[in-house]
Amino acid sequence: MLKTLKIENLAIIEDLNLEFEPGMTALTGQTGAGKSLLIDSLKLLFGARADQDLIRFQKSQATIVGVFTNLGTKLKQILENYQIKSEELVIKRIMSRDNKNQIQINQTTITLQDLRKIAFYLGDIHEQHDVSKLLDQNLQLSLIDQIDRLEVEPLINDFVIAKESYLSAKKKYTQALEKKAVKEKEIKALKEEIDELEKAKLDAEELTTLNETIEKLENQEKIVSSVSNAYEILEDMYQKQSLYDAAMSLKKVKDYDVIYEKAVDTILNSHYELEALRDELSQSLEVFSFHSSEYLNELQERDFFLKNLEKNYNKTINELIVYLKSIKEEVLMIEDYDGYVLNLKKDQDRLFKETLDLGIKLREKREKLSKRLEHEIITELKLLDLEKVRFQIAFDEQMDNFFEDGIDLVTFLISLNEGEPLRALYKTASGGELSRFMLALKIVFSRHQRINLVVFDEIDMGISGVAASKVAHRMKELSKDIQVLSITHLAQVAAIANNHYSITKVVKEGRTFTEVSNLETESRVRAIAEMLSGERISSYAIEHAKALLEK
Repeated sequence: MLKTLKIENLAIIEDLNLEFEPGMTALTGQTGAGKSLLIDSLKLLFGARADQDLIRFQKSQATIVGVFTNLGTKLKQILENYQIKSEELVIKRIMSRDNKNQIQINQTTITLQDLRKIAFYLGDIHEQHDVSKLLDQNLQLSLIDQIDRLEVEPLINDFVIAKESYLSAKKKYTQALEKKAVKEKEIKALKEEIDELEKAKLDAEELTTLNETIEKLENQEKIVSSVSNAYEILEDMYQKQSLYDAAMSLKKVKDYDVIYEKAVDTILNSHYELEALRDELSQSLEVFSFHSSEYLNELQERDFFLKNLEKNYNKTINELIVYLKSIKEEVLMIEDYDGYVLNLKKDQDRLFKETLDLGIKLREKREKLSKRLEHEIITELKLLDLEKVRFQIAFDEQMDNFFEDGIDLVTFLISLNEGEPLRALYKTASGGELSRFMLALKIVFSRHQRINLVVFDEIDMGISGVAASKVAHRMKELSKDIQVLSITHLAQVAAIANNHYSITKVVKEGRTFTEVSNLETESRVRAIAEMLSGERISSYAIEHAKALLEK
């Protein structure tokens, strides 16, 4: 339940602290006094998106803090994921003009998605426009699912995964059919490319090797002259044995000083290295003797051919090798396209059946839940002065259509008067009847969600007379099990509540402020009398208000 609500700088609310008790609390006041801002505050605590327009004029941020107690078992389990084991839950929302918004639970920062997950088990808020949503078939279906979310959600998830696989297979099959004719025309051109690229005998390293060899051959005269000169010098040194003789001379005295010993090793190593280098230079010169100018021309022609190939295809040699492989596969696919398309069709049909089977399984679960919902709604509506009501949930057979969360379209059918046929809810119910239907739903789902708080924003709209009294008594009965906060214009609802807050707005020094008063006996009588007769309170209205309170 909601224990305290603190609001700072939210529109015309500057600083407000409210304490709430168990049972039923009525919130009354003139239009524009700030009742809707209390709803906005609670919505923010329950995961609504931040709206900078709600921040009070000339203030940089707005803060809403709610303290909740008597937490349910499921909610406590969720909170353990955030290392929260307290018996109280403190939710704090800060909206800032610089978009530095914050969400905290018990001083732990969380995401908006996390907050919504927590709030689902915390309470439920009915807004004025929620009644019109009742006419939406998608909402009607979601209401059935909420009867047993723990069982329905896994079925929906399985269906969605299967549906996505089916739609992917269907897309591939459709695209394959569309491409078949086009690909058959392309196959001739592809085969010509394959023939050209295969004849080219492409190698990833060839261009690099070609360029290096061509550069050597083009500079053959310079290379041969320089290398030959170096070879002759080394050969002369080798023939004279200069280094070797020096080493042999030092070897005779190496035992007298380590320097001589090291010198022997160094000179001998140099001698052998120069000998090896001389042989390598000789071999490199021999290479040039085998390559004629015709060979250079062949290499240059090959280099030109490969570079021209890259230019024509706008791809590198490496990319052409990959491309050749891909178009070969594409040709194989086209040549065996009937088999390929047939396999895609089989995949599509198999996945369609799997998805449909999951959709039917989900429908069967929903049909069972719908019977429970029908019974519980009828029971509640009869307590709300609709004794002759009949209510039925009709499923539309849509075996070949996959929707976002199943194969089902449902319609809420209702008959409010004896002898009248069942008709769609949107064709039959008046505003007051829709309000009572919504109240019945909220009562039913408060039990299934196992929440401790329900907030009603004028759910009694369009109701009067005996129906108003029954609505008030049903809300009071509900408040014995869970906390009920009700914004109302009905005197019967305000009078039956355990607690009564009056919301007014005042102007001080050119600024508007919302003020909230906890009404006691006399002030409460006058507030209810004003609800009955308007600003000019009659003695009859006073007596009527007292009578309502005494009940």
